[in-house]
Amino acid sequence: MVTEKSKSEWYLEKSLFIEEIDGLQLWRLGENDFTAFNDFIFKVYSEAFVSDGVIPFTKKDIEVQSELYYNKTKISGIKLPDGTLVGTWGLVLKDLEKDNFPLPLETNYNMSISSILDKIKASSIRFVFNGWRTAVDKEALEKFNFNRNKSIFIFDYLLRGLMDGFNQDSSLYLGISEMEKLVYKYHRRIGIPWEILGDAISYWGRDRYPCAFKMEIFEDYLKNNHPDRHKFIYKR
Repeated sequence: MVTEKSKSEWYLEKSLFIEEIDGLQLWRLGENDFTAFNDFIFKVYSEAFVSDGVIPFTKKDIEVQSELYYNKTKISGIKLPDGTLVGTWGLVLKDLEKDNFPLPLETNYNMSISSILDKIKASSIRFVFNGWRTAVDKEALEKFNFNRNKSIFIFDYLLRGLMDGFNQDSSLYLGISEMEKLVYKYHRRIGIPWEILGDAISYWGRDRYPCAFKMEIFEDYLKNNHPDRHKFIYKR
């Protein structure tokens, strides 16, 4: 269960409804959705990582990580009107002027923030956000008559929730995450300018690379190439 020590400025006791578009509801997830979130992540990740009928992690593995990061994380969730979760994307945000806790990437790859900033040649960063627990249940979307190929909209919708409240200049933000090469290529294709920072590590049967991107480059890309997506994500 979450503890007082694990809470941050993003802590919510109760999930916050933000808006509904085309039958899909955008929420900021709070403590009351802690169990539903873990159930959702375990379901989606089990289907994604199962091999020869074997799931390479346990429900407890998912819960332990959630106990560490859930209430340090700004989590967007997309729900159907009946409350069913169909998408999540969390950002563990670290303010370099005041926060000391290690981000997941720092711990998993033994990389310091200073080394990451040096590798990506970024000197003016104040906020580093670690992508965490990104998942979309395409089968659930299809079951409720949503096109499973609607994934770019789902990601933009989740980002719309995540960017709300990030009021500083985009040049101050750096995103980091670990990802498989296939996911890395997909994100690059939809405009997120990830750079690979080092060698992959293998777990759950997959190689994952430490990656980072500058928010200002992503925002400029959207402005210049997809102004409609930029407006949707950043403007209300």
